[in-house]
Amino acid sequence: MPKYKKNVYWGRQIDAIAHEVSRLAIVCDIELGQPGLAERILKNDESVCGKNNPDVFRQIRQHLMALFSLEERAIERLGPADTMEILDQVRAAINALRSAGSGHSDDSTVLR
Repeated sequence: MPKYKKNVYWGRQIDAIAHEVSRLAIVCDIELGQPGLAERILKNDESVCGKNNPDVFRQIRQHLMALFSLEERAIERLGPADTMEILDQVRAAINALRSAGSGHSDDSTVLR
């Protein structure tokens, strides 16, 4: 987990949900970072999955809704700049984990 010098609470909350979305995406074989992917998941489009797993897809969708809600609350409380800093740190941590597991670098995640 990244070290959040300020806004530790918000960083931990966003980090936990984003990592769970990433983990669940691996189970369903969802290629994170595709344009429009989050919107398709929120619209309940299971065709984004490479592997059919309705229960896990439902969990991804629920976590994604929670993540976006949390992001909006963080923006209200912290402001857009501090929230973006947290999101960038989380995105970098997830990308590092995913690229370590896949053997290549990828600069995209489901985070906006």
